[in-house]
Amino acid sequence: MDTTKRPVIFILASLVIILVAAILFLPYRHRITIMTYNVGAFSKYKECSIQDVADIIGSEGAVAVSLNELDSCNRRHSYYQLDSLSRVLGGWNHFFSQAFPYAGGAYGNGVVCKEPILKTYRIVLPIFDGSEQRSVAVVETGQYVFASTHLDYKGEAAPLRQAEVISEWFRKNYPSSKKPVFLAGDMNSLPGSETISFLKKDWELLSAEENSFDSTNPSECIDYVFRLRSSQKVRVLESHVVKPSEKVSGASDHLPVSVTVKWR
Repeated sequence: MDTTKRPVIFILASLVIILVAAILFLPYRHRITIMTYNVGAFSKYKECSIQDVADIIGSEGAVAVSLNELDSCNRRHSYYQLDSLSRVLGGWNHFFSQAFPYAGGAYGNGVVCKEPILKTYRIVLPIFDGSEQRSVAVVETGQYVFASTHLDYKGEAAPLRQAEVISEWFRKNYPSSKKPVFLAGDMNSLPGSETISFLKKDWELLSAEENSFDSTNPSECIDYVFRLRSSQKVRVLESHVVKPSEKVSGASDHLPVSVTVKWR
């Protein structure tokens, strides 16, 4: 080899090494804790558990939460429950998605988050051979897309068909998102079920497969947090089901699932 070229080759090799190292050790710009929580209309075991749920969200440090089984201005609860929780949390942003009309008002899912919401979507899911209409609440912020759903509990065919509709919608609307796309909620399906196996094709499971129901003696894993595989990748730092305690077990019949992630 021409010895005069060695310094040039050495410099180029050094630059490549520096570039690779820079990519590998790029700082993570985003770090958030997200949660999914079936709150049972805040009235499973007491008249109103909104303050307890807000305290649990705060203690986990969550900044975006999927909420299932919400009432909105109906005869069972005459107020807008999601707005009330948002106020207790300090004025968080929120979006409610009606699953079906109920007692003169509505019943469904929602999302609360600290970040401003840029876009919202409501996905109506098919009843198929299930028992109830279901939906998905989707919000997009400057950092991420976050969706909350509650699949039907009747049999295997209904939640599977609903999962298919969800995946189809996200493949169409967020085919290669530069933001992470999260899906969370009560899937009413065990880890080995056909529904969860199907979801794992398009979605990476972020949450630990720990029992989240019921809140006193948890024996079933039915609440999950996923990331759309075609969206921005994230690294899971921690995932757990919040342990039963007097406050947690009294707030709802489900335990909340908490996941902390980061991404560049």
